[in-house]
Amino acid sequence: MAERYSKFLKNPTQLLDVVDYLIKKFSQQKASEVSSHKVVQFYEISKTIERLNEAGAIVPDELRRLKLELSCDVLEHEKISEQRARASVVLQEMELRLSNSITELRSAITRLNRSNNTKTKTKRYVKRTSPSILAKEIRKALRELGGSAKKSDVLQRVKLNMDGKFKPQDLERDSNGNLNWEKWAITEKSKMIKEGVLKAGTSFGIWELRRK
Repeated sequence: MAERYSKFLKNPTQLLDVVDYLIKKFSQQKASEVSSHKVVQFYEISKTIERLNEAGAIVPDELRRLKLELSCDVLEHEKISEQRARASVVLQEMELRLSNSITELRSAITRLNRSNNTKTKTKRYVKRTSPSILAKEIRKALRELGGSAKKSDVLQRVKLNMDGKFKPQDLERDSNGNLNWEKWAITEKSKMIKEGVLKAGTSFGIWELRRK
């Protein structure tokens, strides 16, 4: 069974082609071309013949011949009607199963997108320390320094706490000779002020935790 469907794992769009083909085949089944009045004629002629037989009367050959001709048309009509009824049931079942499959497909796409987003974020910070970790280290350094300290002291404490944990890009310098991690930490400090984690308006060069 698994081997049967393995090709669809490589190219799922082939499933759409199969479904599209089946729907077209079902929809191409022609309705019976026998008009309703011929069906009525057949059954009325049959009843007439039965009544003549019961009465012991002679049934005209023309009437028997007409019944035979109509019987072929009626049988074809019933056959096609039965096929269309079966097709309708199959299509309804397909609709239900496709609806469930689409729901599962949406869930799978959501899971894949989340997985891809997580991988992208992880990959993004493989060579550098993420902003969230820098923010955490800034809070830790300030707590160790009594809640407030000069920028230089905070950065020095972060450096000591993260000794051996810095990533390659953290220790690179920009065109002005500034270490990347220090520059990113200063950027993160501004975000922390906006988020209310650090106080704004303190003395120049002083970083201070907002006490709760």
